[in-house]
Amino acid sequence: MLTSLEAFIRKDACIALGKPITPEMTITLDPGQQGDDADIFMQRFFEAFEVDEGDYDFRRYFLMEGEGVLYHLITRFILRKRQSTTKDPLTVGMLYDAMARGRWDAASLATHAD
Repeated sequence: MLTSLEAFIRKDACIALGKPITPEMTITLDPGQQGDDADIFMQRFFEAFEVDEGDYDFRRYFLMEGEGVLYHLITRFILRKRQSTTKDPLTVGMLYDAMARGRWDAASLATHAD
């Protein structure tokens, strides 16, 4: 199962064969998935491995497309709204565990992010 997940990540996130994929590897920082790319990646993951989305929430792990530093500066100082750019990490270990369970359960998967 780990080999098929590794092959999926390499293909879908364009990770070179020489770069190791570990359970601690984060999907947002290491392959650089954010915004629309991350949304497509996760939808393909759920479909490819027949994992029920359960309580998966895109906004918990990823920034929306265009939601970068400039967006947050404008929101904070011009519109006077506080928004956080801090997101929960989503790791390869979490993907693997979700595959094994057949369902996304954010509370139990969060133990892999620590």
